[in-house]
Amino acid sequence: MHTDTWRAAASATISLTGLVVVAVMARHVLDTQPPTSGWLLAGFGALVGLALVAAGYVVYRAGFTLRQTLGIAGWNALGVVVIGAALALLYAYQSAVASLPAAPIFSGTVVVAVSAVAHVLIGVNDARRIRARELAREREKLDVLSRLVRHNLRTEAQRLYSYATRVRMADDESSDDLADDVHGSGERLAELHEHITTIRDLVENPPEPRPYDVGSAVADVVTDLREDYPDATIEVNAADATAVAGDYLADAIRELVENAIQHNDSDEPWVGVEVTETDGRVEVVVRDDGPEIPDVERETVTGEREITQLSHGSGVGLWLVRWILDAYDGDLSFGDRENGNEVVLSFPAA
Repeated sequence: MHTDTWRAAASATISLTGLVVVAVMARHVLDTQPPTSGWLLAGFGALVGLALVAAGYVVYRAGFTLRQTLGIAGWNALGVVVIGAALALLYAYQSAVASLPAAPIFSGTVVVAVSAVAHVLIGVNDARRIRARELAREREKLDVLSRLVRHNLRTEAQRLYSYATRVRMADDESSDDLADDVHGSGERLAELHEHITTIRDLVENPPEPRPYDVGSAVADVVTDLREDYPDATIEVNAADATAVAGDYLADAIRELVENAIQHNDSDEPWVGVEVTETDGRVEVVVRDDGPEIPDVERETVTGEREITQLSHGSGVGLWLVRWILDAYDGDLSFGDRENGNEVVLSFPAA
């Protein structure tokens, strides 16, 4: 079912609650011809019911994500179930020790309707708070991305200027080295473009987490990278594990493994990938024997260091990994490893 259809269905449950309330109020008035106080109570209940009908439409039109809409609908259901159960127990007790009050369904429906409205308001406030936090994250992404792009483009422009100067002075023996340098700079620019494209997709079309086979994703990524880097040793120890994630997780794993290989000065770089599932979490651990990731990169991307013009780091890769984890409610951390690095990705298990 399409996401928008699910949102409509979740919003409709709120409106349906209101319609049921209005129907109960109308039937009571038509069947019993109550006194003035009964008419007032029925009118109040009907207004509350109509407010719920309108709330369902407003929630749908407000542009909340599927998860947020489901959360608001869940708050509505909680308000109905909890108060409804409490009233049922109260009426059962009254029936056992004395007698039921007049029109228990009518009066109970009014109380349940008020509870539902209150819980919908709680849900909407919670969704708005989450959306405000997400907007703050998006602004952070754009700010960091802008700084990183400016830094990397300026660096590559300086390199290309230097290469052009060397070309004017080059002899035949050094032309091959210059060609390799220019080719490397072009590859870095192409990689930067791919990263920016992926980050743009994450911002414009946030993915919906779903059950995702992490072990199969790791196997596919490693198979591709072994072909691309035949001199590297990539060891895998992946248990069968399903996380609440999505296809972007494979991009994050590929980024970490490929970076570990590319930044390793050894002729035969080593990378180990381990997948485990414990205590309701799936962890992907990527280890290598290359140069240690600079502290500024680690501390900035994990939020331990403030993002400033001088301490934002130069690599887009780790930020891409961090933002993919954010999209799936995952965590990024760094372990302690002598003579190398250890990067840990953690996700809720499906």
